[in-house]
Formats: sequence, structure tokens, C-alpha cells
Amino acid sequence: LKELIERKDELVSARATPPTYKRVDLKTFDLTTLGTKFDVILVDPPWEEYQQRKAACGGAMLAEGEADEVWTPQDIMDLRLDLVGENPSFVFLWAGSGASLQWGRACLKQWGYRRCEDICWVKSNRETGRNHHWLPDSVVASTTEHCLVGIKGTVKRNHDGHLINANIDTDVMLSEEPPYGATAKPAELYAIIERFAQGRRRLELFGEDSNIRRGWLTVGRALSSSNHDPAEWRAHFEGSFESCAETAPGPRRDQPVRLPPPPPARRYNFDDEPPQELPNHLLGTTV
Repeated sequence: LKELIERKDELVSARATPPTYKRVDLKTFDLTTLGTKFDVILVDPPWEEYQQRKAACGGAMLAEGEADEVWTPQDIMDLRLDLVGENPSFVFLWAGSGASLQWGRACLKQWGYRRCEDICWVKSNRETGRNHHWLPDSVVASTTEHCLVGIKGTVKRNHDGHLINANIDTDVMLSEEPPYGATAKPAELYAIIERFAQGRRRLELFGEDSNIRRGWLTVGRALSSSNHDPAEWRAHFEGSFESCAETAPGPRRDQPVRLPPPPPARRYNFDDEPPQELPNHLLGTTV
């Protein structure tokens, strides 16, 4: 297995596209103008849970107009990943450890994906000697965060070796917990994704400068600059199996952008945790 992983990492590095990034406001940006559809989409939204955790650790809640973002579950569900995800494709959605986990499942459904895996990040306190990432609504001290994996379409591991390499990595990551109030995630997840999904059209949403990486298109408001050009990005995949799939080119300059209507709004009722049992700060945030 070690030899397989080393060989796989060499192939991923050899096929990786140059680091590409674009600074935009995701609440208003049209994702279909990025130049292609995507085989993999990694999403780390600014859940309200993260801000509550920061406050619980001793930090102050953000005042209106400050730089950090907090998105409601409905804001996240309104992202048009249904338009830019290839068929088949995968979404990796960081969903915290509290009520955001349930809303994360709702997001996958809204985007047209079904949950197929749950990657768990176990936070170690070997260096700090303390566990301070707790939530005010929790009854136990949380030491984990979850990344929900969704799939669109059908992939058969016995027949679709050009799309996936399954069972190389485990569904658990172990690393030191981040500093007070930080939301940084383990870089190990990138390697897990790249070894699993063969498609090279990889998109990360809500990225920061620290997330810029070869083989990825990183998009977010927290980036300091941009180097993305849709035509140049699309050219990286010409002549490959990715170019045989349906792409989503940007609109002509002389034509207005006309997006398909969003999926119909849903009223979510979770079997194991109905909405009325969610923390009060999340009630009423969806229709």
C-alpha cells in the first residue's frame, strides 16, 4: 500500500495544473463563468457554528461590517453547485461537529448530491495539553470535525478506474488542534481527495491564500489577488478525458447571464433530529 500511495502521489504531482485562484464574493459571483464544470468541489463554509466556537473560546463576536463572514444554512444551500458539478462528480463539505452536520446533509441534497462518506478529523491536544474548541449548545467537549462526501451520478469502482481509486486512504485524520478560534483544516484532506478522484478539475470554495495549491482552482473573498482566466483554465484539460465531459463555458460578452432557476426550496425534517430540536440560533433559517 505504501508503494501504491507513493506512486499515486507522483502521478498526481506530474498531472497537476498550476495554482489558480480568484478573489470574488461568492454571494454574488456566477460560478458558471469559471470556464469548466468540476470533478471535485471542496467547500469550507463560514458556518455560524465556527463563530460561536470562537466566542466560546473567549473571542468576541464580530460586529456588523467586520471582515469575517458568517453564512446561514440557506445562504450555503443557495450556492449553485448543481450547475458546476460534473456528472459524475464529488463534493467534500466541511460541516463542523454540531447542528451544521444536519444542515450539511441538507446542502448536499439541495445541490443534487447524495452522501456517500463521512471523513472525521480527530483533533489532538498533545502539544497544547488542553481542549478548548467546545460549543455552548453541546453536552460533551467536541474533539472532532466532519467532512461530508457527496456523489452526483453513478461510479462503479470495478469499471471506472479512470474516475476513482477507492480504498487507498482511511476516513479518519488525526492532527493537532488549531489555535483559538481558528478554522484551518488539515492539509491531509487534499492528498486524500487527489488520490481518490482522478478528475483534475478541482474547485475549492471559501479559500484563503493558505489554501492555494497546485492542481486546484481556489475561489473566495479572503484571497489577496487573482490569476484565473477561464480560457486558460479550460485549456489545461484539452485532449484529456476531462475534456470529453460536458463543460460550462462562460457566457458571450454580448449576452446577459441567464442561469437556470434554482432547485425548489425544501422544508427539511430530519428523522433523527427534527428542526425544533436544533439550537435556537439555527431555527427559522430555512424555509
